[in-house]
Amino acid sequence: MLASEIHYPDTVQELVEQLRRRPDSAIYAGGTEILRRQSETYARLPREVLCVSGMAELRQVVLTERFVEIGAAVTLAEILELRESAVPELLGLALRAVGNPAVRNLATIGGNLATTSRFMDSWPALACLDAMIELRDADGARWINVNRLASPDGSPDFPRGNLLTRIRLPLVGWDFVAFRKVGVKDYPARESAAFAFATRADKGILSEFRLAFAGEAALRMRDIEGMIVGRRLPLEAKQVAAFAEEYRAAAQILAPRQRLQFGTLVDGALDLLTR
Repeated sequence: MLASEIHYPDTVQELVEQLRRRPDSAIYAGGTEILRRQSETYARLPREVLCVSGMAELRQVVLTERFVEIGAAVTLAEILELRESAVPELLGLALRAVGNPAVRNLATIGGNLATTSRFMDSWPALACLDAMIELRDADGARWINVNRLASPDGSPDFPRGNLLTRIRLPLVGWDFVAFRKVGVKDYPARESAAFAFATRADKGILSEFRLAFAGEAALRMRDIEGMIVGRRLPLEAKQVAAFAEEYRAAAQILAPRQRLQFGTLVDGALDLLTR
């Protein structure tokens, strides 16, 4: 068995340069994504590893009146330890649903997002919150909406050769948020997925409605959200039925069992708008 070559870059710039020269290297922070599919006594690491767990630039948290920025190497447990006003409620619900305390002490927010095999629990919540992420490569840095990590067919689409460095979350209030997991809930499996939902109303008018679902495939339909937003509450039963049918049509990208689970969750979310 070949030994792994592990590099410890000191700065993000050095990390980006090493990633440019070694594009097949694995970024290692908590290691939960690399190790979750292994059952051997001793861990098997990729041939080349770039370790970022101790990199100060990726472990910063910046809080302003309008948003919070979280470094990619901040662990899920550390995020949950921030004061309540710094962590949107929906994100907190999602992170508490990840594994167990031991996993949350290792897993980082960047690692939870930058997966290529499937979507992890944080994506639906961050998609509903319209979080922005900073990506860096040899050409520089750019910010993109986290929803762009899903391709049009719903598959993971994290850009190869890029480094996720920060997540920026707007600090706005919501009238109602919910997060649910389906299938296998203790660890990522083929049949497991997560559902996130957030709404806000102003003077009886629905001003925001966001809904996302993700496992091996991701689903957030902004066009359907646009049809729902702006309507006076409570919605009529026939309106809810029409929107539910739109979501069911969009859910054809999901596996059959998940389509049923998704449909049940959508029905529950839409039913809240009739009260």
